[in-house]
Amino acid sequence: MSDANDWEWVRVLAQGRVYDEDRPAANRLAWAAVALAASHGGERSGVRRARAVADRFALRARVTRSLGAWAADPDALAADVLREVGADVGLSGRFAKSVAQAVGPVVPLVRDELLRERFGRWVEGFGR
Repeated sequence: MSDANDWEWVRVLAQGRVYDEDRPAANRLAWAAVALAASHGGERSGVRRARAVADRFALRARVTRSLGAWAADPDALAADVLREVGADVGLSGRFAKSVAQAVGPVVPLVRDELLRERFGRWVEGFGR
C-alpha cells in the first residue's frame, strides 16, 4: 500500500472494530494496533501530520476509556499529548480541540498528580 487513501480505508475499518463494544476486549485491542499502524502508514503516505496525530490520540483515548488502563496507559497518553502539542506539528485549532474533546474523559484516570493537573489545564483550555 502506498496511497494515503488505502491507509485511511484500513484505519477506518479497524477503528470501527475497536469501537464495537460487542467484540471481546482482546479483539478490540488487536484492531486498535491495526488502526494505529494504518494511521502511521497514512501519515507516511501523505495524510496531514496534525490529522494523523489527532486520530491516534482519539483512538488511544477511546481504548483507555473503554478497555481500561491495562490496555492503554492514561499517563503515557497524557504525556504524549502534552509533548506533541508542545512540538511544532501544527496541532492547533480544530485538531487540538478534537484531541481535547477525545481525551477529556481520560484526565481523571491519570495517576501522576502533576501530570493530571497539567493535562487537565490543557484540556480545559479548549472548553471541552
